[in-house]
Amino acid sequence: MKTALLATLLALAACSPPAERASTEGEAQQKKLDRATKEYADCITRGAQTIDVTTDAAGTLGDRVVLACKPLRNSLMADVTAFHQIGHPKFTIDQSKAVAEASIATIEDDLRQQTVVTIVNRQTAAEAPAAVPAKAS
Repeated sequence: MKTALLATLLALAACSPPAERASTEGEAQQKKLDRATKEYADCITRGAQTIDVTTDAAGTLGDRVVLACKPLRNSLMADVTAFHQIGHPKFTIDQSKAVAEASIATIEDDLRQQTVVTIVNRQTAAEAPAAVPAKAS
């Protein structure tokens, strides 16, 4: 009888959906970090697509775009630092900030390069002569 009851309970347990696991602090911070990274990247991409490209060289304009997104960079910096502290609680805040700075600098370099390419393409397109319509015979 006990064996039959145990088998029934095991069968029911196997059919029941597993209980949802609560989100950990690290997972919650990771989501926040992902959001902040996307917002920062989107800001730079938007800036590259909308800045007036007729005023200066592409590199100068790229620097302006990145600088205009500094508040989002600062927010991302805080999120990366907090995430690093969760994974490495023995690190000092300064150590975590150094890791965050290095991480952000890496993606920022890529974003700036993409920004300059976008600006150069926009400048080139703006300078291209308009197509001359063919003469009707």
